[in-house]
Amino acid sequence: MFKLTEAPALSAGLYQAPELNIELLSNTPRLSLAPLKGETEKVKAALQQLGITLPSPTEAVLSPCMVLPLGQGQWLLQGAVPNLGALDGLVALTDQSDAWCGFVLQGAKVPLLLERLVANAPLTYFHGKAVRTQIEHIGCWVVGLTDNRWQILGPRSSAQSLFDALKHAADAVGALAD
Repeated sequence: MFKLTEAPALSAGLYQAPELNIELLSNTPRLSLAPLKGETEKVKAALQQLGITLPSPTEAVLSPCMVLPLGQGQWLLQGAVPNLGALDGLVALTDQSDAWCGFVLQGAKVPLLLERLVANAPLTYFHGKAVRTQIEHIGCWVVGLTDNRWQILGPRSSAQSLFDALKHAADAVGALAD
């Protein structure tokens, strides 16, 4: 029998500069949730009992776990997901932990970095907002966590390319005169 162990998407995933930090989230649990046909209202009610609401497009729920809309009738849950046993038979659940990588961006210069990478207006990815976009042709999410913190979520298979794009944009922002 094989013994499987978790491995981070990158061997090194930290970039620090004045007023700008980028850090890889390692081994973060992620789960996609899709209500079965006709069960959406029951699922919403059961999730409400657990303190979870399902966000509309362009919104993110940040507590008790992060919830993003993946598509029509599908959501991604990230972090400490409560026991979803009450949803048995009502939803299709898929472990997405190894499919995505996440980077936390923090600092006053992050909006300048995002302006160089994301076509969306900065107001679309501030606190509690989730924007599906592209960074260097990589499909990503930009999620506003707080006024000074964001998360970039992208495919694990593109982790190094995404990290490189973030670092290059950070270097460009760092080269700007204050």
